Amino acid sequence: MQKQVIHTHLSTAIHTERELAFFWGKILEEGLIELGPERRKSVTADIESQPTLDKAIKRLSVIIDKEIKYSLEETGRFLKRTKDKLHDEKLKNYDIKNLCDEDRKTNWLWCYIRKNSKKRVMILRHKEPQKGIIIENFTPITLELDDKYLKEKRPNTTEEKREQIESCFIFSPYSEKEEKILSNHLKSEWLKNSKRNEMIKWLDGCHHNQLIWAYEHIQKKEEIKYTWTPSSTEDRKSVLVAVYDLIPESDKKKFIDKFRSTWSSKKSRNKQRGDTLEIENEVLDKLDKLAEETQSTPQDVIKKLITILDWDEILDILESE
Repeated sequence: MQKQVIHTHLSTAIHTERELAFFWGKILEEGLIELGPERRKSVTADIESQPTLDKAIKRLSVIIDKEIKYSLEETGRFLKRTKDKLHDEKLKNYDIKNLCDEDRKTNWLWCYIRKNSKKRVMILRHKEPQKGIIIENFTPITLELDDKYLKEKRPNTTEEKREQIESCFIFSPYSEKEEKILSNHLKSEWLKNSKRNEMIKWLDGCHHNQLIWAYEHIQKKEEIKYTWTPSSTEDRKSVLVAVYDLIPESDKKKFIDKFRSTWSSKKSRNKQRGDTLEIENEVLDKLDKLAEETQSTPQDVIKKLITILDWDEILDILESE
């Protein structure tokens, strides 16, 4: 029974050779079991010689069961603390605090992992100066961050996205060195976006009708499938920014120029057809708020009010001004 409990603790926490080595190191370092130099050497060799990770975990469970000097409860708490230390170390290697230190960056990273999970990406390994010129060397790797941890919820808050990203990092199969390399890659990718605020500026002061059009317009972009379903007006704006951030750097200018041009053309056509009404900003803001709270468009709000209200009541209201 004791051996089975120990094995359960280990098998749920250890998924890679790196994690096995971490646990074994902490077990020896913190004295869960005490072994002399020769015994330690032979046991370490025994664990490392196992043909599969599963068999190595089973072997470690047997060794702990035989050599343990604590109670089962104390051993369970030790293994739980060790798992937490492992997770903390991995998140530190990925520099999670830096990667998720603002909402826009967290949203982008969540979407970036969904877009590139199990796909080949180009990682910057190092820069080599050649005759005074810095040459960047890129290496293709498969992004082994599992997007199964990135689940859409309603509402899908930034804090939930951060927690899901942490799970991707914690259960990644990379070595300590590879974790740091991947962290630098993600920072480098984000740096390209951090300087691009064209979509944010376009959305600044954007009215509800304009926002509805923009969200419908980006449904044609492949990147939309890696985002989430918005639950509010502000969330819809976040999705628009996330789509823009996902678009390759080389395509961003072409996209935003066409995006602005298409909206301008739509406004112009509507005006020519007489489909637009000149409304004061103060009134339009109230109309936008009503549309947002009822999950409809400003046109729908006006149609419903005119349809539902009694005709004489409408005349009384208008004539009272």
